[in-house]
Amino acid sequence: MSGGGGGAPARYVSVSELYSADEVELLLEEIRELEPTSCRGEDLADCEIAGSGAARSPAPTERSWDSHAHYARAPPPPAARAVPLHCRLHYLLERDGLLTLLIIVLGLSCAGCVWAVAGLRGRVPGARARLLLLGGFSSALLHSTLFVMHLTHLTQVLPLRWDKLAMWTGLWSGGAQLGGALALLAALLFSDEYQRAAPQPRALLYSAVGLGMCGAGVCLFVAAGVLAACAAAARARALPTAAYRAVPPPPAHDDRL
Repeated sequence: MSGGGGGAPARYVSVSELYSADEVELLLEEIRELEPTSCRGEDLADCEIAGSGAARSPAPTERSWDSHAHYARAPPPPAARAVPLHCRLHYLLERDGLLTLLIIVLGLSCAGCVWAVAGLRGRVPGARARLLLLGGFSSALLHSTLFVMHLTHLTQVLPLRWDKLAMWTGLWSGGAQLGGALALLAALLFSDEYQRAAPQPRALLYSAVGLGMCGAGVCLFVAAGVLAACAAAARARALPTAAYRAVPPPPAHDDRL
């Protein structure tokens, strides 16, 4: 209870002012009778947790428990033996997932066309076709790895800059496939060796050139998108933050009022 009026400070009334000494003793006796016999205050008076408020353990009491010594002897938690794997099926419907799948399909199709020419002719194609084969196969392999990492959510476990890794992977894949496709196209148009080839191998090589250019375009598009996102994030970090404006203090009240 509190009392007082005007500018006088609040005053709290104690229980001893409301009840007499006999009434207080009677209340305490009733409280003791209501307590269970297995839990008495006098039995717990000497039981405490030692070291709960200090950096070192104080002197123990009769039935104290040293928490510092207990946790010092406790073994460390065992390390995880496996990485939790998840299956983010909705990643297949996202833009990044669809583009990655498209890059994988185009890279494997491009490499498959070059391999088919090697099987039909009975020998390994020329250096320009091998460059396109390297670009298509490496693009499919690298983007398959990225696809599995994102699908299983391992990107949240491994401490890597996955955005920069995707950018450099796209640049390499796009450059390799575009260079190989342009070199092979020039050979098909101007080289006597490729012009004297049978129609079926030539058609497969033209298909490989088209697939390689399409794959290079998608890879460079993805790399450009990642680069733009990184640049936007860098500009956002460089912008000055709004200055903190302190809330003005409340007006002082005159106690004389």
